[in-house]
Amino acid sequence: MMKFSLVIAVFACTFCLAVSDKVKFKDCGSTAGKIVSVDINPCPKMPCEFKRGTKVGASITFQSSEASTAVKSVVHGILGGIPVPFPLPDSNACNTMSPKCPLETGSQYVYTNQLEVLQSYPSLAVLVKWELIDPNSKDLVCFEIPVRIV
Repeated sequence: MMKFSLVIAVFACTFCLAVSDKVKFKDCGSTAGKIVSVDINPCPKMPCEFKRGTKVGASITFQSSEASTAVKSVVHGILGGIPVPFPLPDSNACNTMSPKCPLETGSQYVYTNQLEVLQSYPSLAVLVKWELIDPNSKDLVCFEIPVRIV
């Protein structure tokens, strides 16, 4: 059964990567990990265009430089230097990470999630900041990408 689950997880990750777009990002302080790649779907060009009333998929591949039993995902839109939270359906990153938590030092992980772009969001340019945070409030992952909400 475990072998079958592993095959399904690998297939799902491969499928996500095949239909998503690698984006250029700015590391904003990944002190407890190293970002390998950031894939956003859809984002065929920069800045990414997030259409109101849709969901945007993210797949973040990273290497942990510290062991951790839990990981929290936090997303903000930075408007005029002020962070405005974007809600996630599940902020417990361990639930959508492969392999699952606990994280081991030096191992590579793929975190996936979807961000709902609410119809009520105004059309504007924003800097999206996405963090994966350990229980000691250290950033395993911190990146920023420019986005236009349309």
